[in-house]
Amino acid sequence: MKTTWIPILLLLSCGPTQESEHGSPAAEALAPESPAATPLSALDALFARADADPAAVVPLVLEASARIPTLDGDRGHELAGRLEPYCRRAFFTPERLPDMERLGLAVHTVRSGELPGRIAARYRISPQLLGYLNRDYDERRLRVGQELKVLDLSIGDLSLMVDRSRYRLGAWRAVPDEPSDSGAAVGERWILVAYLPVGLGAPETPTPTGTTRITLRAIDPEWTHPVTGEVFAPGDPGNLLGGYWMALDEAGIGKRGIGLHGYTGDHPEAWLEQPMSNGCIRLRQDDIDRVFHLALEGTPVTIVP
Repeated sequence: MKTTWIPILLLLSCGPTQESEHGSPAAEALAPESPAATPLSALDALFARADADPAAVVPLVLEASARIPTLDGDRGHELAGRLEPYCRRAFFTPERLPDMERLGLAVHTVRSGELPGRIAARYRISPQLLGYLNRDYDERRLRVGQELKVLDLSIGDLSLMVDRSRYRLGAWRAVPDEPSDSGAAVGERWILVAYLPVGLGAPETPTPTGTTRITLRAIDPEWTHPVTGEVFAPGDPGNLLGGYWMALDEAGIGKRGIGLHGYTGDHPEAWLEQPMSNGCIRLRQDDIDRVFHLALEGTPVTIVP
């Protein structure tokens, strides 16, 4: 399938498109490359340097994220999958990479009276994400002057996109463009945060397409079997949500009861990258935990065929 990344990222843009005398810069920037181009090979040196030198990880994430939208769907998918371990390293580990501020990561110094919830709210993340980003983190033992690595989503947007044809969920965040030689920042750039395999709806109950948003996030919710109507309490072996539920607004996708969740009904090999759900988006337990603590209520979600 030749679905490209172009409409996906254009859908994620929350502001009006900036026009110039030469047309739409966004459209020009996202135009697919010639099939003769070999961007993955051209990036090999950056990947090799990032493996050997932490200082090369941020440049790699920036460059590869910028290249993904210029590729056709298959090559963009390949590059995003190759980049995912480096995104995980930047956005979900305590490692403080050189120049990580360019990715929207920051260091927060704890002040008197600050609690994890207040810190997280300032940066528009879940408090539990601080546990990913800081070694030996203990929310009960914050101390004045303690430095915490944080993902700052108070500037720029976060969006999720699900590519049904490739069974992937991508998380992208926007950061302001770096200043030009004149010192003025222009527009924004999208950076890949995570690229995760998913399970999707069965042919008779397909995952709907469209653009919607997260309306509710719940830990250890009860689960109602969509066919039998039986209700399973939190912790019940018959509750297959894996302890996570992220509900999607029916507006934009035309179907109620659709969400993102974990899945404990079978081993991932049996359902991952397979059309077997009742329309929901299933993720492995460690992946849904990351997404749950990254994407808060109101986060836009775009699902494409």
